[in-house]
Amino acid sequence: MIPNTRRQLTIFYSTMIGLILLIMAASFYWVLTDVMHRDERHNLESAGQKAVNEWRNHSPGPQDKEEIREQRQTDSHRMEWEYLQSDQFAVITDPSWTIFVHSPEGNNLLLKPSFQKLLDAQGSKSYIHLSISSGNNRTNYAVLRVMTGDEEHPFLLLGEEVSKQEHLLKEMRLLLIGITLLLLAVATIIGYILAGRAMLPLNHAFIRQQKFTAYASHELRTPLSVLQLSVDILEEEQHKLSPVHQTVLQDMKEEIQRMTRLTGQLLTLARNDSPVQQMRREVFDLKHSLSFAAARMQLKAHEKTVQLQLHIGNTEDTFTCLGDSEQIDQLLYILLDNAIKYSAEGGTVTLGISRNDNGTANVIIQDTGCGIPEEDLPHLFERFYRVDQARTREHGGTGLGLAIAHEIVSRHGGRIVVTSTLQQGSTFTVILPETQRILRQSLK
Repeated sequence: MIPNTRRQLTIFYSTMIGLILLIMAASFYWVLTDVMHRDERHNLESAGQKAVNEWRNHSPGPQDKEEIREQRQTDSHRMEWEYLQSDQFAVITDPSWTIFVHSPEGNNLLLKPSFQKLLDAQGSKSYIHLSISSGNNRTNYAVLRVMTGDEEHPFLLLGEEVSKQEHLLKEMRLLLIGITLLLLAVATIIGYILAGRAMLPLNHAFIRQQKFTAYASHELRTPLSVLQLSVDILEEEQHKLSPVHQTVLQDMKEEIQRMTRLTGQLLTLARNDSPVQQMRREVFDLKHSLSFAAARMQLKAHEKTVQLQLHIGNTEDTFTCLGDSEQIDQLLYILLDNAIKYSAEGGTVTLGISRNDNGTANVIIQDTGCGIPEEDLPHLFERFYRVDQARTREHGGTGLGLAIAHEIVSRHGGRIVVTSTLQQGSTFTVILPETQRILRQSLK
């Protein structure tokens, strides 16, 4: 229990730290991206404003439109474009892509029809990011649209290659991911160490509780045995007692039996929790354990008029298991006892076994009882958990039987699967590894 709690605490705190680191890294990356994009746009806007001013400075005086157009076509070739950087290019055009003036053609993608189509697909945005793939290379561009205030030549398009900035952002993104993962790993290790230190007082308290439970259970067995013997002696003279005294005697007997079962189960759990407790390992046949358990529980089933059926298939087929056969017998007793106890008179309890393809065996206990509510299924194997307090008290339950069953199955490397339908019954499937698979794994 303590290792599981420590692991859960580590996972919880690591998840919280991971979310915080993720939010911080994402925020930093978003801010960095926004700053770089604003810087790109500022550079383009600065160059664009200079280009518009230069274009307007070439405007002639008051003339008719035809003279203005001829004047502009002549003067447009005289624009210097000296304010453009080496990776910037520009054109002055209209919506139909009639180019009136442009920067040198060497790297001016705005003169290419394919690039113009990509810009048209972006609509009338004033600032556009484009990515063009050529083989394994990808080139990124930023394009700014600036209105010139001229009816004849509506706007200036100014572009810049920003592949270096995008590559820098990509490297920064990978660096942030690496740093985040590294910090998360460090935080997980530190969290695991600190969780272990924080669990020390709880671990000591749990050990003291285990010792107290074991000592108390052991010490209670002697007085309970004396009380049981006293009640047995009184029962021999029961005919001499009044009806009231006989009822009191019967109640005493039932309570002593319940306390005896409780102390026995507490002692079993204390032994299972002890790290020095070693499980006996021997090879045995599961079918023999099922037959023995069914025979032992037939009397109890008969007393409640419940039919106990055993289905073990071919008698020559064996299901060998490595473990403690006595603990498996106890497991079957607990599950069969519950199945019979919570089945109505005239019901049926079925005990069977089957083999899986993955080298495991299924031990199936099915009843036609009252069933278990779905919300209670995840808590069935918790200690002292009871689905129905009144019904459990009526049947003498302690809330420890299924916890012991779960411990036994876990110690044998298996698991329990429970399915249940209200007013129809429950099915407990115990999945245990067979010896053949264990031997094959050891040989590998």
